[in-house]
Amino acid sequence: MRSVPSMPPPQSFEQSSIWGNSVSNPGRILIVDDSRTIRIKLKKSVEALGHQAEAVEGGRAALDLLATENFDLVLLDIMMPAMDGFEVLTNLKASSRTRDVPVIVISGLDDEMSSVVKAIELGAEDFLPKDFELALLKARISTCIEKKRLRDIEKEYLRQVVKLTKAAATLENGKFNPSKLGIRDVAARTDGLGKLASVFATMAQKVYERERKMRQNIRTFRGALLLLACGGLWGLVVPLSKMASLVETHPVGLAILIDLIGAAFCLGTSLKRGTMPRLSALTRSDWRFVIMLAFISSVVNQVLVYWLASRLPAFIVSIVIVLEGFAVFLFAALMRTEAPSMKRFLGLGLGLVGIVIILFFGEPGEMNTNWLWLAIALVIPVTYATEDIYLSEFKPAAVDSVAMFGMVLVASLLMLIPLAAFYGDFIPVGLLVGRLGIIVILMAVAGNLAMLLFIALISSTGAVFASQNAYAVTAAGIGWSMLLLGEAIPALTWVSLALIVVGLLMVEPKQEAEEEPPPLDDELEEFVPRLGLVPLPTE
Repeated sequence: MRSVPSMPPPQSFEQSSIWGNSVSNPGRILIVDDSRTIRIKLKKSVEALGHQAEAVEGGRAALDLLATENFDLVLLDIMMPAMDGFEVLTNLKASSRTRDVPVIVISGLDDEMSSVVKAIELGAEDFLPKDFELALLKARISTCIEKKRLRDIEKEYLRQVVKLTKAAATLENGKFNPSKLGIRDVAARTDGLGKLASVFATMAQKVYERERKMRQNIRTFRGALLLLACGGLWGLVVPLSKMASLVETHPVGLAILIDLIGAAFCLGTSLKRGTMPRLSALTRSDWRFVIMLAFISSVVNQVLVYWLASRLPAFIVSIVIVLEGFAVFLFAALMRTEAPSMKRFLGLGLGLVGIVIILFFGEPGEMNTNWLWLAIALVIPVTYATEDIYLSEFKPAAVDSVAMFGMVLVASLLMLIPLAAFYGDFIPVGLLVGRLGIIVILMAVAGNLAMLLFIALISSTGAVFASQNAYAVTAAGIGWSMLLLGEAIPALTWVSLALIVVGLLMVEPKQEAEEEPPPLDDELEEFVPRLGLVPLPTE
């Protein structure tokens, strides 16, 4: 049993001027001692000084409490069973959370001085004898708490310097929005660092917005070029399919030949480039995407266009396709995959006005159309819009586009061949030797190349902008129909095409997604050396 020193003050707490509860900014103090008497003595003394006090009887209990709660000072007994004060000190100084919490060791002056020296070497701030004087307790608590708070202010300043420096490095190495870097707390300071952070944030935001607008303009221009290329190629497919039907009508057989040529090209290119994925590496969702896109794109869209081209004038089929843009805009708004805006809506409307002018005032010759077939043709823009949305939302990012499209074409062949066998719709080999063979090759090149460009377009610009491809398809389809079928282009058609182009530019690509910046509030010690700032050593 250790001897417990008697209470030193001869007078009561109320009688002593030292114990006045006059602390303006009280601290929170943890008392660690295995003696219940000393714990009570210290707790009452600390509380009488105006501070908050918690008391525990062992080292393990102290470490557990310090791991979850914050304290300004620890009063630590050295000689304790199970875990002594030295082990507690070693654990405290080894943790980044507690290494800066000051510790005053409690010890007897005579027989434990060597232990006090060892505790100081391990990182203790000071020592307190068990038979302490009241004035000494007050002075040492006040000094330790004041030093800790000054150290906390210094650490917070260094942390914010590091945070601002990391923010600058992050912006230099990435395209992050400065408003998301979390430096508002630094900019809110009233000193020079706060002014620097405020100026930096303002200027960085202006630069970011200017660069983002420039990237958006580049994406719009690049997207418009891709879109016009897709439209020109797909627009060629419609009159070519009409020309093929004039030789002999085989919509399913025509789709089989075109997909066969496309599959051979895409898979051959992927194998040569080494971008063909291992089939075993594809996930169930990848296979689902391939099968669904094959059904929508080839079995439905392709066969439907080839079939209606044999029943309707080619330019009418091209005109109907323009409604794809409105269908995609409606689907995207309902699914909330892209934000609707008045500017985009006006752009779509302007393009539609151009198509209406072509349909009612600029069509070549007399329009003698079976309106039942025209009503069926209205399914085309809906299925095209479904394809756009599906591509935009579910395309596997890890699979090469050319390889993926090759697999889609193979899947479509597996669906189309049984369909052609059932309806007896294969194209006779003898017909492929002449004019029809050339048409099939041209259709395969134009259609498959257009689809590859369209996949790239929809991946970078979004479904709504990419759907404006329908305007380009319509305009190109009419132009190719007039050129290949010998029809003249009315002057009013050029006016409508100008309206279509203006509408296309108004429906700009979806906004570039903002990258999330990395967290800046990392451990201070990891980055302080890079700044040349050295934390004050523990005294």
